[in-house]
Amino acid sequence: MDQLRAILMLIGIPYHVGLVYAAHAVWIVESSEKSLPVTWVIQFSHTFRMPVFFLIAGFFSALMIPRRGLGLWLAGRAWRIGIPLLTSLILVSPLMVLASGVAAGGATNAIPTLLTEMSSPSAAWTVHLWFLLYLLIYCMLFAGLWLLGSRWGLGAPIGRVQDRIEQNPWLGWLGLAALGLVVLASAVVAAKLDIAYLMGGIFVAGQFVADGVMFLVGALIASRPTWFEAFIRPRWPVWAVALATAVTMAVFQDDDGDMSRAITYFLMPVVGVLFAHLLLSSARLWLDRRTRLSAAMVEAAMTMYLVHVPIVLWLTVGFLAVGWPAEVEFLLITIITVAASYGFHCLVARHPILVVLFNGQAASARAKGSAIVKAEPSGTRA
Repeated sequence: MDQLRAILMLIGIPYHVGLVYAAHAVWIVESSEKSLPVTWVIQFSHTFRMPVFFLIAGFFSALMIPRRGLGLWLAGRAWRIGIPLLTSLILVSPLMVLASGVAAGGATNAIPTLLTEMSSPSAAWTVHLWFLLYLLIYCMLFAGLWLLGSRWGLGAPIGRVQDRIEQNPWLGWLGLAALGLVVLASAVVAAKLDIAYLMGGIFVAGQFVADGVMFLVGALIASRPTWFEAFIRPRWPVWAVALATAVTMAVFQDDDGDMSRAITYFLMPVVGVLFAHLLLSSARLWLDRRTRLSAAMVEAAMTMYLVHVPIVLWLTVGFLAVGWPAEVEFLLITIITVAASYGFHCLVARHPILVVLFNGQAASARAKGSAIVKAEPSGTRA
């Protein structure tokens, strides 16, 4: 499962390169050259990538709390997520803002853009870092729910609901539709209260609820082994439904009409859960063995994800003067960004302080994890 989590993070590299050339998107740096094939690829990947990531995060959270204890787990999450987030906001974000300033108005516009953004931060300061902020908040909220559930004895009634769903699978589909309605209702209420976009667009209420729902679904799957076993068992009809709903969401998600937005918000958790099943069951079939490549990918994913966007933006600034076909520029920027961000990871891995700053891990813990990976035999780990 950690291999899949790394893949989902690394898919973010071509996704963000694609935004430069997407016909539908207005990004902080964009090219006049547009590509419909690139647009459709990133539209499709955007329907499931982060929802599945948050489901996996919730799954591991529910597994680790009983093993480590609530307080130790939460402290570990604050360190593991908070340190890289703070590091990136200080070191990575200014590079992104400077690139957007140069793209918009030339070199002389870089510093004024940076000063403006520093005085009033917006989504241009976080860009791809929002997921760490959301994840940190989810962990804190989940810790509170775990504590309340322990004190109020909520485990038994939740277990009875899970029993009913196991006995009547149609209730699971009904529950999936209910999740869609919850997300849709939250987006409508946020829009009515004029709180749909807060902190300059850093916090998007509907998306926050949708991804939070995915986190909780992952935790529920982890709480019952029979659910997890059923969830990762390949079911071809469900795969077909997952693909169909993802394509539907891709069609509607960037249309500004009210109906399109309603369909998109409703489908967010639906596509997320169904595609999580598709990807996890696929991982069970084809990612059940550790290799040197997969181990390197898992180890490098966090650092590569944190630093790739400024590389993408500055490369885009350079390519603005070229005017090559969008698909060619997309491919070149993706390859160079992957290579450069992996090179940065290799540099970070050599210095314990940098490992802490960009991965939130002490060097000793990281070395121990690598040793475990090398010693781990082939099995069903996804």
